Amino acid sequence: MFDKILNTTFAIPVLFNLQTRSTNIDAKEMLKNGQCAPFIVLAKQQLASYGQHGRHWIGNIVGNLYLSYALEITATLQNHPTIFTQYVAIEFCDMLSNKFSIDVKIKWPNDVLIQSKKIGGLLLEVVRKEHSIISAVLGIGINILVTPRIDNNPYPISCLQEFTNIKLDFDDVSIDLIHALIGIIESFETINPRSFCEKWRSFDCMYGKNITVMIQNSLIRGIGDGINELGKLTILLSDGKRVAIPQGNAKISFDYNI
Repeated sequence: MFDKILNTTFAIPVLFNLQTRSTNIDAKEMLKNGQCAPFIVLAKQQLASYGQHGRHWIGNIVGNLYLSYALEITATLQNHPTIFTQYVAIEFCDMLSNKFSIDVKIKWPNDVLIQSKKIGGLLLEVVRKEHSIISAVLGIGINILVTPRIDNNPYPISCLQEFTNIKLDFDDVSIDLIHALIGIIESFETINPRSFCEKWRSFDCMYGKNITVMIQNSLIRGIGDGINELGKLTILLSDGKRVAIPQGNAKISFDYNI
């Protein structure tokens, strides 16, 4: 395991750790110490994994992909920072759906699901030095062979292997995912936000479903209506009006099985 990955040539440098606290932490420290983006940090095991809203999961299981992509701050990323993570997530869903013939969905803003079970997620963090943003790091976790445990997660967890009868080779799948990721991030430079929002709806597990959102002590009920060009979740209310929910501390519930 990892032999094929380490012997593969990628379009950008891929740095490997047998064991680390977090690939995101590693990438951020490397950027602050002068390492030039872009590059990828890959780990066999993580000891201090974290995700959205500070949730922790078991990342010391061998057989899943723990990866962080250090990004250059391009003009396109500066102009569309709020939809970058969603763009990568939806293109990942598209790639996984085609590669494995599986119906992969996205839960706003950054969770990847198969049959209402989470198999991966993304987390974007900016890197500051002397009060200036110098770069960004996109962390990605994909459960390939093993189902980990995530504390306080609102829905079940799974892995790719559960949804295919073909025995997956970790290195082969990881190599394909890394190549795809590099291409996806390069393609963001030509993003059309309107077309992206239309594509999002076809993978959105909440689109057209009854949604309840708790935000700032206010309760909002309506129908999932995708996202807008700022990456905000849009909800159609009973009176025909639409509200846009920003990323942050919103708590969302809906029936995953409908």
